[in-house]
Formats: sequence, structure tokens, C-alpha cells
Amino acid sequence: MTLAPYLLGFQPTESLLLIVADDGAACQGFVARADLDDLESAVTMDAFASRVGPLAGRGRTVVLAFSNNQDRAMGTLMSAVQALVSMNIGDAAWTDGEYWRSIFCDEQGCGENHRFVPDPSIAAEAVYRGLTVLPSRTSLVNTLSGPGRTCDPDTRRLLASARRRLCRKEDDAVKTRCQVLFESRDETDDAIVTELAVAVQRPGIARRLWMSMERADASRWLAIWSRAVEIIPDRMAPAPLSLCGLAGWLSGEGAVAAVCARRCEFMAGTADLPAALTVIVDAFVPPKLWDVMNHDPTVIAHPLLEEQVGEESNLSA
Repeated sequence: MTLAPYLLGFQPTESLLLIVADDGAACQGFVARADLDDLESAVTMDAFASRVGPLAGRGRTVVLAFSNNQDRAMGTLMSAVQALVSMNIGDAAWTDGEYWRSIFCDEQGCGENHRFVPDPSIAAEAVYRGLTVLPSRTSLVNTLSGPGRTCDPDTRRLLASARRRLCRKEDDAVKTRCQVLFESRDETDDAIVTELAVAVQRPGIARRLWMSMERADASRWLAIWSRAVEIIPDRMAPAPLSLCGLAGWLSGEGAVAAVCARRCEFMAGTADLPAALTVIVDAFVPPKLWDVMNHDPTVIAHPLLEEQVGEESNLSA
């Protein structure tokens, strides 16, 4: 329970969390979170189980419910254990941050609530590793929310300057320029960030940066795109949001990817990038699969389309 907020990057509330250990897991260190509101029916719980089950494999799994409503949380835990019956569940417990109770413990006193005492060694290790915990998921959403329809005067000037600099360049030259900007020392400099944001307004450039992103570079890209979505107007946000979500996912910041995907849902898409990000987030795809999967956002967003094209090619042959 002490570890959970550090894995998510924020303090979970009204959430169901699955943490899968490395032993026997199809996806080592796999973590999945869902809102309790989204798991109220047997249908939605079964759908959740069908998505996380194959990734968890036989890895030892802990199911945690974070809620101020203990009765509701315990009921959700029971439903989750039934739906996840094929998984190797080691424990299932509720907490409200002050108390906790396991539904598996059969020792004397287990039917009572226990005072929750955070493990100081885990907290110390997290500080040593530079891990932080935001107060809530809302805090994370706020950090990835832009200024709205308009931006501040300084950002407008930087965007106008970037447009003038790039307007006469062909896509290949812009792609090269993006690489130069990425390799610059200060990835959070607003002049660099705004020029990259302008560059990815071209669907071809956004697509190239998506397909060429590597896990080793993801944390640096995350710093760039998270700053971009913080300062640019909404009309420019879909591509930077998609790339921010991809970088977050590849960095192990699944919550960032989820927030970016949800924000993209309310905006006009840029090619298939937002749809591809949504598929990755909703399917709980483990980041390590990026090393072997097709990076094409069209294939990720519309996998059946690739199969249909392949079938048509075989028929024509």
C-alpha cells in the first residue's frame, strides 16, 4: 500500500489497483488502475479482467481498493477476486489511507480494521530514486491541461517565430530540425518546445516522431511534450498530447498516458495518433512490447485494417 502511489505517480482515490510481481508475470512489474465507478457491474468487471488477465499471467498479484467507502470497496474487491479467479492473487485489501483490511486473512483479528502505517523504507527509497507523488489524479490532470483556447503573449510570440522559421521547409528538413532541437541541452526551453509543437502540426512530422521514439529517449521527450501541452492552445494540442502520452507510457508513467488519451478524446484527432494512444492505454499494453511491435499508429489504431489489406493482397496475388 505504501508503494502504490509511487507506482502511479499520484495518490489513488476511489480506485482499484492491481500490482503484479515479477515471478511468472507475462508483463513484469505490471500495474493497472481503474475507477471504482467503472467497475460497478459484472459486465464491466469481466471486461477489465479480460484485459489484465493475459498480461498478469501467473505472476503473484495484489489487488487493492482505495476508497473512503469501505463497504463499497470490499464489495468491489470480492467481485474482482471472482472475475480474476484465473490469476495468482496473493492478497486483496481495502484502505482509506488511515486503515486497511484484507479479505483473505483468516487469522484472529483479521475481521477488524488495522491502522495503516506507511513503510518508511519504501518512502526513503522512493525519495532516493527521485519519485514523487501528486496529491491526486486531478493534480496530474491539471499539470497536463493547457491554457485553453488562447495562450499567453510570450508563447504567442514564440509560436509565431517558429512558424516563420519552419514555413518554407520541406518535411525532411523539419524532421532534421526536430532532431537537432531534441538533442539540444535544455529540453524545457520554451523556444525549443514551441518550435517542436509547431513542427508536429504537420501530420507527417508527428507520425515520424511517433514511429521513431525509443524507450531510451522517452523521459526526455516526456519533459518536452508535457511542457508543450501546458503552454500551447487547445487547437494545437492533439499531436503534442499524443506524443506526450506515448513518451509517458514508454517511461513507465502510465497515468500520464491515460490522462493524455482522455484529453485527446475531446479534441479533433491528428491522423491516427490519438486513437493509437487510446488503444495502448485501454489494452494496458506493457512498454517493453514497443521494442517488438509495429510502431505505425494506423496499425495500432486499426489492426483489422492491416489484416484486411493483407488478405486483399493475397487474393490479388
